[in-house]
Amino acid sequence: MSTFDPEAELEKLSIPIHYLALQDVLAAWDAEHGKVYCSVGLNPIQKRCALTHELAHISLKHQRCAYADDSVTTIASITQERAAEMWAARKLISAVQLAAARESGLRPTAVARELGTTPRIFRARLLAEQHDEQRWLGTDFVGF
Repeated sequence: MSTFDPEAELEKLSIPIHYLALQDVLAAWDAEHGKVYCSVGLNPIQKRCALTHELAHISLKHQRCAYADDSVTTIASITQERAAEMWAARKLISAVQLAAARESGLRPTAVARELGTTPRIFRARLLAEQHDEQRWLGTDFVGF
């Protein structure tokens, strides 16, 4: 399991975490007030993954919650969420851990549990790895 601690990272940035009963989300970054909100009652893995995702929004300088307006989901909001999820996944699962996980033969949910992440973060890490490989190879090798 990765030793990345999003609570310690948020503390270094002097960003407070407020715990409350949130509906439909595990956590949220409030850029306007410089706070992270986290739902009460999350298990340690959910909390760690959710806070890392919000830290991603902060690090990527996302200024508005992608789903703040429930009636509108835009390409930009989907892109922000995907970028934040992949950033969080890279922080929580190293390349070495990912390689070992691929060779383990375990089901994705079991791998995620072993890595101390949610299955969603594990899937995002697989996607991030694929994205990184494509960028490294360049467009000349796509479909090779």
